[in-house]
Amino acid sequence: MKIKLFKKGDIIVIAAVIAAAILLTFIGKSDAAMPVAEISVDGKTVETVNLYSVKEKIVITPYSEYNIKIIAQNGEIWFEHSDCTDKLCVSAGKLSKSGDVAVCLPAKTVITVSGSDVDAVVY
Repeated sequence: MKIKLFKKGDIIVIAAVIAAAILLTFIGKSDAAMPVAEISVDGKTVETVNLYSVKEKIVITPYSEYNIKIIAQNGEIWFEHSDCTDKLCVSAGKLSKSGDVAVCLPAKTVITVSGSDVDAVVY
């Protein structure tokens, strides 16, 4: 007597669940949820960059009392150069995820990365 591990209906259900999981993985991402970088000087927003759409190098030099160079490229943004003494802003590194922040206090310049949509819903 031969016992089957799966019936025909079981295989169809398993295949449907796997197909749905694959589709939701690729379709679930939209431009609305992608990170956006906001550059502000002295509390005022001077530039907004959609990091998802940045492929080539963009150089941003906001007006401030210090010479600052900010680079956006390949979905990341960072302080490339600053005339401030401690250079903590430059050592902050590349920002790409929602919630990342880099600050140059002497120049009163802040880069904030935020997602423009809900990342997840928890019940």
